[in-house]
Amino acid sequence: MNKHFRDNVAFVLISVAAFLSEPAIVQAQENPYNPANFTEPLSLYRGKISPISPDSQYFEKEDRCNILMNEWGWESCDGIEAMIIGLAPGIDTVMVEVPDSEGHVKLDDWEGADRQAEIDAIWNDFAEGSREQGKALGQRIEPVRWYVQPTLNKDKSYLYYAILIDWEGEMVINAKASLFDRQGYIPFRIIPDSADLSEAELQRLVEISLDAYKPEAQQAYFDFQDGDKVAAVGAVGVLAALVGVKYGKAAAAGIMAVALVLLKKAWFLLLLPLAFLKKFFVKNKAE
Repeated sequence: MNKHFRDNVAFVLISVAAFLSEPAIVQAQENPYNPANFTEPLSLYRGKISPISPDSQYFEKEDRCNILMNEWGWESCDGIEAMIIGLAPGIDTVMVEVPDSEGHVKLDDWEGADRQAEIDAIWNDFAEGSREQGKALGQRIEPVRWYVQPTLNKDKSYLYYAILIDWEGEMVINAKASLFDRQGYIPFRIIPDSADLSEAELQRLVEISLDAYKPEAQQAYFDFQDGDKVAAVGAVGVLAALVGVKYGKAAAAGIMAVALVLLKKAWFLLLLPLAFLKKFFVKNKAE
């Protein structure tokens, strides 16, 4: 198994020991996972993802669900349809989420005069939610800034961002991307080998990951035809969904926080596997 992923799982286990029914260190030592060699394209709901590195591996559904639910504490594994380690040099793990099928996303709202105000509101809600999670767990979680400002590439039909977070004094990066297709979009969680990346390096890893995915015939973004279902929100609304806040026309500021009271634990753990990478690397170097 990819050493970075194996050690990262072990470190995450220790970090969330309070949420687990068994001692985290015992679970980490057992390490019952058997990733398969990633040598042939994987068929997903609306496309395929192909291998790049000869050393890459992926987890079958049973292992994937065990990692997400038993190790990371997620309530369900249904939202992730692929988990690949070592997809390409510089990439630790890529998780492909189940596609959104609300309809073809129009991108013209990205040119709106109020776009920056909406992005600022998304940031504010994310920052507030992160601080609440930190207080609930007795940890200091302070979002610092967009590490990479939300970026829309219309030519390649994708949106991505990265957020810099001060997590108990360690700077960590949380990155996510969305590839638009004919019916909606496919979210990607991209975990690099290192948290010390320039914006250009991070964008390169994002594009490598997204380029490995190919939609089914006639299902690419630019295959849209008159009569196809159109999503109720545009690219700004997709950004809000990726970050974890709701975008609503009825809200005075245009953005409403997710109901964290109901899903505090789950929301925190969705962020945790990405955000603890910096601590993992610092710990690993020290050893």
